Amino acid sequence: MSSVFSDAGLVCEMMEKIRDVLLIGLTSYGEIERLADAQEKEKVCGNEIPDGLRVIHPTGSADTVSDFAEALSSVDTVMRLVRRAPSPP
Repeated sequence: MSSVFSDAGLVCEMMEKIRDVLLIGLTSYGEIERLADAQEKEKVCGNEIPDGLRVIHPTGSADTVSDFAEALSSVDTVMRLVRRAPSPP
């Protein structure tokens, strides 16, 4: 029978993978923000970017960075709880 105790290593491994992917997503989000800022500067200078080349914001929400931070925090909490769980009797 499987339990949290016997699967602790697997849970931590899965959480590490999720954490890695969240970091990739957060980095990608930062790159989209950088490109959107560059596009806006070009527009202010009178240089229009063709519609087909415009960066499309994936969420359109100002809360995206907070969502990534909350998800990463949740993953870290699960990892800490699993690592601290007492061994089975």
